[in-house]
Amino acid sequence: MGKCIFCEIVNQNISCFEVYKNDYITAFLDINPIAYGHTLIIPNKHIERLDHLNDPSLSNAIMDSIIKVPQILINSGLCEDYTILSDNGHFAQQEIKHLHFHVIPRHANEKCVFQLDTDYTAAKKNNLLSVWQKIVRR
Repeated sequence: MGKCIFCEIVNQNISCFEVYKNDYITAFLDINPIAYGHTLIIPNKHIERLDHLNDPSLSNAIMDSIIKVPQILINSGLCEDYTILSDNGHFAQQEIKHLHFHVIPRHANEKCVFQLDTDYTAAKKNNLLSVWQKIVRR
């Protein structure tokens, strides 16, 4: 694995437009924004995916930042609404293999649209039951 761009940002080897930082988290403007004020939240420690996280202090810090960073954007007057996204793994289209969350400001009449279509086969009761049984191992 080559150098992780997010680790380089945390270590201040690459500059960023920092929005928030503490001992656990760094948040900065995305250089490829899909909306004005699009911000990334990353753990300062290199962790590839959310399901690899096993540190309760870091887990708490991540959740706190997912609340605090949108508050910062809202209090700045940048937006009132927002979307939080995180892709984890190849098939989820995670491009940078360092856990990160997108905070995307939302506005009326914007061109950014997230629409997830329902998989009606997966939504059938027998399929929901089958998946649920697999999850809870019954």
